[in-house]
Amino acid sequence: MELSTKNSLLGKIADNIGMNKNFNKYTNVKIDPDESAIISPVEAKVMKIGNINNDGMLISKNDKEVKMDDITGNFTNHFKGYKYINFYLNPSNKHFWITPSNGMFIYTHKNEGKACLPIYIGLENLLGVEMFSKALKKNASICSVFKTEDFLMAMIAVGSLNVNRIHIDYEEMQNYKKGTPCGYFSIGSTMLLCFPGHLKILIEEKSDVKIGQRILI
Repeated sequence: MELSTKNSLLGKIADNIGMNKNFNKYTNVKIDPDESAIISPVEAKVMKIGNINNDGMLISKNDKEVKMDDITGNFTNHFKGYKYINFYLNPSNKHFWITPSNGMFIYTHKNEGKACLPIYIGLENLLGVEMFSKALKKNASICSVFKTEDFLMAMIAVGSLNVNRIHIDYEEMQNYKKGTPCGYFSIGSTMLLCFPGHLKILIEEKSDVKIGQRILI
């Protein structure tokens, strides 16, 4: 199954001048060999490690609340009480993502977004302004629910001002090995990884992580 959100005007310009073609390629990556570990699906900076409360509200920076219904669709109830990691991909990072564990995709929810001009998530990094909660509500996103042997996870790709276009490339109800490429952005954006709270987190906020690096166990 191939699925994409709509292209933005800036995305079309980037296509026409050839800027996006180098971002939309899968390349070989080194995968942590520990079978019990969850690996990072992206190469990125860890912007926030936070909680999803029992009411299904994601708590972002400065305690802003985001209702998960719009971004996780029919599976919102499964992620109540979970934790999440907010990964920010800058233009120099690899722009595809991989499966964080062995398992299968069981549900996909596409949100085309509500903003005519998508919100630029990078303002948080440049100016310290909390824009992520607004971007989750306004920008395009695709939520991919992934079932491991023991629990569910969600990989939520969120578009940004210069992107707002997201592609997935997988089949639901098909088994995948850890580290399989399954989607990509055009130029920089954000990935949320939602996971059960009992897992031990091996990374810290503001740290840089490599795609395939061990992050949870």
